[in-house]
Amino acid sequence: MRLTAFRPPGAPAALAAALLLAPSSAALAQADPFGALYNPPPGAPQAKEASSGRTGSTSVGGAVGRSYANAQASGQVSLAQLDMMPDIAPPLPVALQGHATRYLANRPRIVIPGYTLAFVQGASASAFGGGAGLDTNQRRTQIATRLVGLTDAMAQDLADAAHADLVAQLEAAGFEVIDPAAFQASDQMRGLSRYDGPVGGQGIIDSRATKAWVAYGPRALPIIKGHAFETGMGAVAASGALMRFGRASRDLDAIIITPRVLVDYIDMESTGRRTYSGSASVEADLRFGINPVSKVDFVWGNNNGGAMPGWFTTKGAYTPQPFGILAQTADRSDSIATHNALVSIGFSSVYRQSLVYDAEVSPKRYAALSRAAVQGFNAALVAEIRKARGQ
Repeated sequence: MRLTAFRPPGAPAALAAALLLAPSSAALAQADPFGALYNPPPGAPQAKEASSGRTGSTSVGGAVGRSYANAQASGQVSLAQLDMMPDIAPPLPVALQGHATRYLANRPRIVIPGYTLAFVQGASASAFGGGAGLDTNQRRTQIATRLVGLTDAMAQDLADAAHADLVAQLEAAGFEVIDPAAFQASDQMRGLSRYDGPVGGQGIIDSRATKAWVAYGPRALPIIKGHAFETGMGAVAASGALMRFGRASRDLDAIIITPRVLVDYIDMESTGRRTYSGSASVEADLRFGINPVSKVDFVWGNNNGGAMPGWFTTKGAYTPQPFGILAQTADRSDSIATHNALVSIGFSSVYRQSLVYDAEVSPKRYAALSRAAVQGFNAALVAEIRKARGQ
């Protein structure tokens, strides 16, 4: 734990001294002292999926109050050790909640015109305390993280694998899945509006954290517009696809299914904005899983070509398995000396803490858990389709 005390005029000297004498932890983001045990011998090429090998934490936090500011970290892990873990993991258990699932039994075949696989690649959360009583002691703290170790090529491969896995699981369950070449010959499918490549977005999608993500589709089936976790007007594009799905369902005698999975790496909590409090805190914990905004849309087109939609949602699914570290890269907090000097000449007591971390993953472990998450999601979907069809 790293504690830094600041003492506004009038604050007890004993309190500041006690905070300064508090024990501190070892520096974060250092190289693993045993990294040489895991690295290839001199002259040998670095493994394709190897990480940087540095060490870091799995949980960090920041807190500010009327007479203190501190940052803490726990759960030290070495990426070099994570690189040595298995590159496979069991499917993640996922629960889906369905709406209008009866439509799934109204056509014998299945079409999957798109499969969106998105990855959270940045997250931040802040908290504010606006003062206590008659004192104006404004305190703000923020933690920002960015994902390191996931490449576009790796994400694209995972999106291809996600689509292929769903097709394989459906066919293994006895369902007829129409080949992309066949359904794209349909006028309705050819007319779908699709993005040319990966699509980014951001928003407050859980708790008080703002998260940024990038969505990918299979190489052969680029993301359908309106299906990339868009917000605002960007989501309206899904309505145009819906009408086409209804007519294509009728023409192909098939149910149209479009999964959207968002893979997340972090859980963030904050005390939010509190007007009558002189303190604020934020915590960030690495946690791999499927974010609750993930869903599956499906459409049955009646004989008139009308689109009858249904969907599955999830409350999310997570695993405690390790996959990465948090390593501090910047401390953009206000200067404590400047803060105290300003207060001493009559300015308000305002202090802002800002901490930045890399969330670096072991590529091999991250890919293994991503495949496991998708396999579990797909298995839950196949089970729900079988249930809807009385199998």
